[in-house]
Amino acid sequence: MTKPAPLFTILLPVHRPPALLPFAIETVLAQTLPSFQLFVVCDGAPGETVDCARAFAARDPRVHVFPFDKGERHGEAHRHAVLARASSRFVAQIGDDDLWFPDHLDELALLLDRVDFGNLLQAELSPQGDVVVHLGDLADPEIRRRMCQEAWNFFGPTTAGYRLSAYRCLPTGWSPAPADVWTDLHMWRKFLQRNDLAFGTRFTVQAVKLSAGHRQHMTLDERVTEHRAVAAQFARREERSTLQARAFQFVYQTLGSRPTQP
Repeated sequence: MTKPAPLFTILLPVHRPPALLPFAIETVLAQTLPSFQLFVVCDGAPGETVDCARAFAARDPRVHVFPFDKGERHGEAHRHAVLARASSRFVAQIGDDDLWFPDHLDELALLLDRVDFGNLLQAELSPQGDVVVHLGDLADPEIRRRMCQEAWNFFGPTTAGYRLSAYRCLPTGWSPAPADVWTDLHMWRKFLQRNDLAFGTRFTVQAVKLSAGHRQHMTLDERVTEHRAVAAQFARREERSTLQARAFQFVYQTLGSRPTQP
């Protein structure tokens, strides 16, 4: 009997040592929506990273590991190559140092049932414990114009999703971005420049980003310690609810001070 196609293909690109990778993968495997295939895309990653990913693949048949030599820029072409093997309806992605909440895929599926490309809200947790949410709504034409014409973006791959059918209708999928354009924005523009696709944002927080850019002062061991504590914290429903409440308090305060912004 042929196995049914999974609802989601999840891309997890990685190029560095695997210290933080298990935390990200564990949050994928803990999803309440179990119908997915996880593609770990190793972009010139060291052998211990490939071995770490393969250990998860041995444990769970939904995990697949793709080792590549280091690609141009961030190995975007490797992402396109593995998506050729996808059989899902939807595509999601998670950074190797980000964490999903258990309902992430459920919420993303609700969004992608009605749009071709969209995002959930991106919430960042600072080393000091502050919560910042990046605001925007892809349903707003002005937001889409800014993303296409300015060096501006309000979400990364960890909160994004798209229909595989929409991706496959693009003339070019994931590909190396120009030196002056962020990798994710370069990809998002390929969707946003289409007039035949539907776009939207679902106003829910189902992931937490622990930005490496805000942690350059931390050693890798310190980051592992932080990740372990944060992952344990948000394994508890009440802690996730508290983070979500803090995130929306930030949203309400921001909208109150800038009522013309979405």
